[in-house]
Amino acid sequence: MTARQKARVTRPSAGQRGIAAANVACFALLLTILTACGSKELAPPAELQSENSLGEDVGPVTDDLLRAGHREHPSTWPTYGGDWGQTRYSALDEIRRENVGRLRPAWIAQTGIVGSFETSPIVLGREMYVTTPAEEGVQKVVRLDAMTGEVVWAVTLEAAERGREAASQDLHLPIGFGPNRGVAAYGDRVYVGTLNGTLLALARQSGERVFEVQTLSPRLTGAPLAARGRIIQGLSWLARGAVQAYDADSGRLLWTWYTVPSPAEGGWWGEWIERLPGREHIDLNRNIAQEKANLARLADTWKAGGAAAPMTPTFDPVRGLVYVSMGGPDPHGFPPPAEPHPGDMRWSNAICALRIESGAVDWCYQFLPHDIWGASGVAPPILFELERDGKTREVVARFTGMGNLYVWDRDRGELLTVSDNYMPVEETRGGRSGANLIRGGLAGTVWSPGAYSPRTGLAYSMNQRVPGYFERREHERVGDQYGNVAAVDPATGEVVWRQQTEKPMAGGVLATAGGLLFAGRSSGWFDAYDDKTGDRLWSFRTGAGCNSAPVTYRAGGRQYVAVACGGHAVHDPQGGDAIVAFALVRE
Repeated sequence: MTARQKARVTRPSAGQRGIAAANVACFALLLTILTACGSKELAPPAELQSENSLGEDVGPVTDDLLRAGHREHPSTWPTYGGDWGQTRYSALDEIRRENVGRLRPAWIAQTGIVGSFETSPIVLGREMYVTTPAEEGVQKVVRLDAMTGEVVWAVTLEAAERGREAASQDLHLPIGFGPNRGVAAYGDRVYVGTLNGTLLALARQSGERVFEVQTLSPRLTGAPLAARGRIIQGLSWLARGAVQAYDADSGRLLWTWYTVPSPAEGGWWGEWIERLPGREHIDLNRNIAQEKANLARLADTWKAGGAAAPMTPTFDPVRGLVYVSMGGPDPHGFPPPAEPHPGDMRWSNAICALRIESGAVDWCYQFLPHDIWGASGVAPPILFELERDGKTREVVARFTGMGNLYVWDRDRGELLTVSDNYMPVEETRGGRSGANLIRGGLAGTVWSPGAYSPRTGLAYSMNQRVPGYFERREHERVGDQYGNVAAVDPATGEVVWRQQTEKPMAGGVLATAGGLLFAGRSSGWFDAYDDKTGDRLWSFRTGAGCNSAPVTYRAGGRQYVAVACGGHAVHDPQGGDAIVAFALVRE
């Protein structure tokens, strides 16, 4: 049977909804009593007493709503990054430094699917949409009530053989590894990239399937981008990375862009760059003569060039540009250093700006040519404005697997800033602003989305240090593993603060006008930091790691912060299945 035949929708009965809501409320109240330490009980707000008091009723999701995003529509978190620019910033300030100690669970929803839980909820008024991991060969798309955590409907998908095989092909990851990072909302539908590599459109109201089309990929992890009548999906588990755009109404394929150019498209050999772009004092130690000698024999290596682009692209509606982050070449495909792949390996470890109408390349910038170390990372680009030389520049920024933030001009890809290293280690090359080029290891940002706060002018990320990151799964990783949360000034490149964590960090961050930065830890904690100093102001023990990007929204006149806490197969084997929504204890 196909994946489409195996999809099924379930909706709780009225009695089941009442029981589930009661169980969730009791569980949240129990946690509150156990952790309040003298604080007043978390009383249900008056808004919940009436079934008809729904908060903002969000109709069809339009380009105008997505352009304005959460900042102008605080009862929503309408895209993966909160807005098309993926700033992950909220102007809500009910929860702030002075009262964050009163933050407690308002509700908890459990999906029944345990695994690497990386979803970032989409919120549209009372509607919340999440996806589960697929590590047991089953994946769910779930609609919840954003004020109660009650399940409205759930769609269950089962893995086909091709999808199951793909989940084990990344040799440094656990067998069956299957995270999924969420949905896109557009019109009256939600769209999800599935465990079988299909793009699935579901009706928001009922969960019924509208269409399902196969992408090039056997399995997908990233949330799609919805814009201008298109659903744009970055692909995973491909020998040659790609991004595909589909018609939002019909599912018809509109364009495909391959991240590794063919010889007819200019080739992936590039300009044979010998020093690290933006930091020319760092020598890449390439043997260009040997690479060129290998050119004929290894002429087809571009066909398996990697450069995956699994994360949600970022969109600038004024320029009509889609910004895409690419990772590195396949680390297990590296030949010995004496026989390197020829050329720069374009466009691995790069950012590219594509025309949304056609997928044509407007510009690309490769910040790490000829990666033989595995210093890859695919964190989504972030759009914001930057004051530079007395002028306001519209920029795009990206955290990297080398431990540096890069900032470019959005129009031409001109490099404006390379930050100091926000995860310096013994192997860092090139001094304070050096790069972490560690063969087989990692010290930087992998996929976790960062945030930018216009309030502080700082960009934030969560990061990981894992020696032997690309060791095969059957080999034990040795060495000190840890993580950090970091704040970087994108104008100067200065690292303003770092807060180290006991385990590597993966998930994402959320900045708010309340002076807070929210982030989960792999060790099973959810934290709030002072956005200016990095001091940890509040923590809540969730059990399993919170390895997902948190979101915030207002419902019923109240601010919530929601995060998925299910652990991570690499960093936290203690699995879970919970979405936890926090709110302030009422005085």
